[in-house]
Amino acid sequence: MQVGRAGTIAMGLLLCAASLAGAQTGETQSPSSQQLAESHTIAKLSPTNPRRLFVTDVNFPSAQASRTYILDGSTGKVEGMLNQGYWPNFSVAPDGSELYAVDSYWEKHTRGKRSDYLVVRDARTLEVKADVPLPEGRLLVVSKKYDFDVTPDGRYGLTYNLAPSTEVTVTDLKERKPAGSVSIAGCGLVYAQGPNRFSSLCSDGAVLTASFDASGTNLTSSTKKVDGVFDAGNDPAFEHSAWDKKDGKLYLLTYRGNVIPVDLTGEQAVPAKKWSLTTSEERKQGWLPGGWQLSHFHTGKKIFAVLMHQGRFWTQKAAGKEAWIFDAQTGKRTNRIRLQEAATSVALSPDEDPLLYVITESSRIDAYRLATGKRVYRTDPIGVSPLLLTVWGE
Repeated sequence: MQVGRAGTIAMGLLLCAASLAGAQTGETQSPSSQQLAESHTIAKLSPTNPRRLFVTDVNFPSAQASRTYILDGSTGKVEGMLNQGYWPNFSVAPDGSELYAVDSYWEKHTRGKRSDYLVVRDARTLEVKADVPLPEGRLLVVSKKYDFDVTPDGRYGLTYNLAPSTEVTVTDLKERKPAGSVSIAGCGLVYAQGPNRFSSLCSDGAVLTASFDASGTNLTSSTKKVDGVFDAGNDPAFEHSAWDKKDGKLYLLTYRGNVIPVDLTGEQAVPAKKWSLTTSEERKQGWLPGGWQLSHFHTGKKIFAVLMHQGRFWTQKAAGKEAWIFDAQTGKRTNRIRLQEAATSVALSPDEDPLLYVITESSRIDAYRLATGKRVYRTDPIGVSPLLLTVWGE
């Protein structure tokens, strides 16, 4: 009995040794040790549609690791996400086929060599199609929609920069290469209103319009400046004013609640008579516009939404308690939606039965049906610090 047990132990040791030797030599000992080939599929988003909502999270605690979430705007369901760099910019191609991200990276995460890119992604797979360098860099500041814009024909990407004077870098999106820069001394932001033209707001209350030619080896440009469009000292204009890109009309909103329509379809800006968002009684009650992305334009209906709060002058960053809707052509308020939670950013879906989206103070997306003012859904918090909303066609 004792001999048998010893033999069994010896046989077990021999088997273990053989197994180990096989592993070391790469020999296959049994079917269970064979490696199986992996297979997987990559999901695709449906084609870009008017109810697709893009939410840019600047991730304030770690701004070098920001991201943009892609939501089904009808339900609030998250459908995808793409990573971005430090204080990113984001836009959608006019035909909806590509997504553009303007990002900055450091080779050692937070230090080392800095690289700036206009990243081109496929709008359905989110795969990177091109990393187009920005040789002169880009202005690093808390993300604003009009630090980057795409010309209406989709040919050029325009990036605001400070290097060291203010300028706009032109990127040829068709050829995937930088095309040059346009100097806009004393001005900032980009409102692209033609195939080779854009406008910027200036620190002295002027509006500058630049035309450029990128067809040759060196980009050439010319600018025309119209002074006194708004009172920069006593009634500054919001950077996120209502912008009708399709018709080239900018509805400048001011800190005191005035609206200055500006026609940007020509080689120089043509301002029209200003009007007020509020009645005299509402002004006495302290109603003022405020927030971050505080307004948004619906091109089809020629209306725009504005976040409103009750405060005093210089409360322009206060979250909106209500969303007011205005007819851009008549100046009349057509709707007044009381928000269930104060919000800092707003957007309108571009379809015929629009939803009004807001980013609330608790980092959620609330969606309201514009026709009724009733809330359709509320999401869980999106990311860490969502700041900007983007829809197709704006």
